[in-house]
Amino acid sequence: MILTVTPNVALDRTYVIDHLEVGSVHKVRSAFARVGGKGINVARVAAALGGEALVTGMIGAGAVDEATRELDEAHLRSELFVVPGSPRQTVTVTADDGTTTAFDEPGPTVTPQEWASFERHVAELLSGAELVVMAGSLPPGAPDQALERLCAAANNRGVRAIVDSRGAAMRAALNEQPLVAKLNRDELEQTLERELGNEDAVVEGALALLGAGARNVIVTLGADGAIGVGGDQIWRITHPHHSGNPIGAGDAFSAALALALLATAPFEQALRQGAAAALASLRAATAGSLDPADMAAALPSVHADRIAEVPAL
Repeated sequence: MILTVTPNVALDRTYVIDHLEVGSVHKVRSAFARVGGKGINVARVAAALGGEALVTGMIGAGAVDEATRELDEAHLRSELFVVPGSPRQTVTVTADDGTTTAFDEPGPTVTPQEWASFERHVAELLSGAELVVMAGSLPPGAPDQALERLCAAANNRGVRAIVDSRGAAMRAALNEQPLVAKLNRDELEQTLERELGNEDAVVEGALALLGAGARNVIVTLGADGAIGVGGDQIWRITHPHHSGNPIGAGDAFSAALALALLATAPFEQALRQGAAAALASLRAATAGSLDPADMAAALPSVHADRIAEVPAL
C-alpha cells in the first residue's frame, strides 16, 4: 500500500473556457471541483492504475466534510488531519488552445503544536505502508525540517519515501536519504538557489542532490522529458511533444513511478512508466486523472537513454 502525504490539502476548482483574455469576462463552458493537492493527485492516479493508496494530509476545518465525502465517492481511503481555519483553494483556468492558468492560495497557518501532532498522525499510518509519497507545498507555519522529520519517521519503520518538494524543505529532507527526490526544473532551481540553463546544468543539479543524501533523483522537464539519476547511471527520458492540461502531470508521474518501484521494476523502466502516465494525464481536464489506456498507448513512444555513469561523489 502507498501512503500519500499532502501537507497542504486544497479544494481544486477547474474552469474550462474558450479563450483566456486578461481583463475580460469569460463564460465558463464547464467546471469541476474536487479535493486536491499533489499527494492526493498521486493517490487518485495510483488507484486508477490499480494500486492501493491511503490519503492523509492537513486540511482546514471548513472543508473536511466536503473533502472526506468527495474522497469516499472516489473510493479513496483517507485519514485527513484537521486544523482550524479555512481550507486552501486553487483555481485552474484551461482554454481550448491548451493554455492553463492557475491561482494557488497559501492555506491555513499551522502552529508548531499542530505540526507535531500531524507528524504523530502520519507516523501511525506508516505502519501499514510499503512506500510513502510526500508531495506538495508546506502550509504557512510548518518548519523547514517538516519533511525531514516525516522521512525520519518513515525510515524508523522501514518505509521507503518519495519526496516531491522544493527549497528548504527538500534540502532538509535529503538528510534522511529518501528513496527518490523528485522535482521539476523550476523546483530544482529553487532548491539549489541557482539557475540551470541547460541539460548539463540540470544533471549537475541532480548530482548535487544525490551527494546531499538522496538515493535517486528525478528532474522532470515538461515537454523535454526527464533526467533520472539512479544507482550508478544517469538516464535521459524523451518522448514526442503532447499538448493538453499540464496541471497534475508531475503527480501522475509520481504515481506510476511509485507503483513501478513497488513492483521492483528497474529504475529506467519506472522512469518510462512515470513519463507515460504524465503524458496520459495531459488529456484529462482535472489534475489527478488519466485513462490507463492512454498511458499504455503513450508508453512505446517514451525512451530511456543512458547518458553517463554517476561520477564518484
